[in-house]
Amino acid sequence: MVIITFVKMTDTEMILKKIILLSLLFLLTNNIFAQQNKSKLTLSGDFRTISEYRQGYKTLLVESSNPAFVISQRSRLILNYKSDKFDLRFSAQDVRAWGETFIINSSKPILLHEAWIKYHFSPYLNLTIGRQSFKYGDKRILSDRNWSIPGASHDAAILNFKKKSLLIDFGIAINNNSTKILEATPYAIEQYKAMSWFWLTKTFSPKVKINFINLLAGYQKTGTLTTYGLNTIGLNPILKSYGFTLNSAAYFQFGKNGTGNNHFAHIYTANLSYTYQFLSTKAGYDHYSGKKYDDTSTTDHHYLQAVETSSHTFFGFMDIIKGSQFQKQYGVTDLNFNIKYGKKTIFTAYYHALSYAQEPGAGLSKKIGDEFDFVLTHKFAANHSLDIGYSFILPHNDFIDSSLGSNTNAAFAQWAWVRLTFKPNLL
Repeated sequence: MVIITFVKMTDTEMILKKIILLSLLFLLTNNIFAQQNKSKLTLSGDFRTISEYRQGYKTLLVESSNPAFVISQRSRLILNYKSDKFDLRFSAQDVRAWGETFIINSSKPILLHEAWIKYHFSPYLNLTIGRQSFKYGDKRILSDRNWSIPGASHDAAILNFKKKSLLIDFGIAINNNSTKILEATPYAIEQYKAMSWFWLTKTFSPKVKINFINLLAGYQKTGTLTTYGLNTIGLNPILKSYGFTLNSAAYFQFGKNGTGNNHFAHIYTANLSYTYQFLSTKAGYDHYSGKKYDDTSTTDHHYLQAVETSSHTFFGFMDIIKGSQFQKQYGVTDLNFNIKYGKKTIFTAYYHALSYAQEPGAGLSKKIGDEFDFVLTHKFAANHSLDIGYSFILPHNDFIDSSLGSNTNAAFAQWAWVRLTFKPNLL
């Protein structure tokens, strides 16, 4: 006797089953179509686990507080298909802290990180539609945030033109709460309601390249249909000569934010690097605008509001001032230096002299602190690596007082982490 038991699958299991079945279907048909259409199917993974010791990571802690130890993991499955007529990608991922869900039955869903199709109208013109991850230039305005465990992706359409040394992207994104709405309703998610952007990259020679972006993001006032536009325009020239690279950028932002307040802000940055064989060094300066403490206006803002910035890339790995620039609005400056050496095993040391761009208070220092970051990377293979990092910051006394309160002792601010990354090619 054969007993058949029917078990109701969860949404997570259904999504995973569909992805596996779709992969098998492509696998079965790929060999047939590949011979005729030069198509290619690949199935890969992105698995990373990071263990962290946090004591003052992102925010200073009082001396009596206890440090945190956290292990988090990304498990991502990526299906890519390429042909003469179209390309497509499906990418599903599970993102979690260890122990976040009950050990017997996990209710945390597997999420669709990317699901897009790219139509090739000609060798030069393409249209990509769907949920997709993208990054532009120095990643200060639009970034895929690949350092973070979940990463970032958008529901968008991008028209792409590429011919020789010229690349142009025109993108749009329009967001809604669900597919069930029958009349206009306020957008409830804390991100842009709509966005459009124009991106241009022109390579004049192997030594000269210029990136340009113009981005308009629309933010809705909470609970209303009123949408305000915030425009960002920027230029990112890159010059190379005899091992030296000068990577500079300037961005200007104007318009209104989601509360209807006026926004006038800017960023300018310059980084000079030199590479010789397995050794490279870089010195740079970043300036993010802000306003002085005695500027009492509640309707004018002077900090740059990026759509999705690669925040961990800038201002040090501890992210200690990530929030202060936006909440206190004094702006940030960063005089930084790093040195890197190695090929298969790479050691990198970073230094950041962090300060406010404007005075945070009467008689208070602009100085935030000095941060030191150290990273050791070993590549076992092209798709398998181990990273070990340690960072600490020596904050200025005025910054400690403003963060924790006067006469409060801060714990030594440090952060240690170990990350194991494996990106296997499964098909």
